[in-house]
Amino acid sequence: MQRVVAWDRHFAIMGFADIGLPDIEMTLRGVALARQGGNIIALPPKVPGAKQDDLAAISWNSRGEFARRVCDVILEGYQKMGGELPPSSEQAQQNRTNALRRLYGQKTTPVDDQDDGQDDDSGLRRLLGAGDDA
Repeated sequence: MQRVVAWDRHFAIMGFADIGLPDIEMTLRGVALARQGGNIIALPPKVPGAKQDDLAAISWNSRGEFARRVCDVILEGYQKMGGELPPSSEQAQQNRTNALRRLYGQKTTPVDDQDDGQDDDSGLRRLLGAGDDA
């Protein structure tokens, strides 16, 4: 499992797994569980140290039936081990807003434009004796 998953990115690796296929006496080592867009998918293993064009040890359609079954198995184990699932779309929107706020260092206003009262400085003005002469 990845300890810190970058949920705010379009693509994020959640973890890796080894999948045993006893019927054909085969083990797939290093299958990736990933989030791409809003979907969780299983990606085939890569050959470490291979050239960029030869990285795929095995390939499959990441949206196909085999990949979905592999994804289901890995996702089940991932959750049993305490793996964190992607935030809901509402939480993801809040995460994006917070990330932009940190990035640009400015306060963004909520969608419903409710006043949170944080800009009220009347108490500070009274304390300093400045008053509200405006």
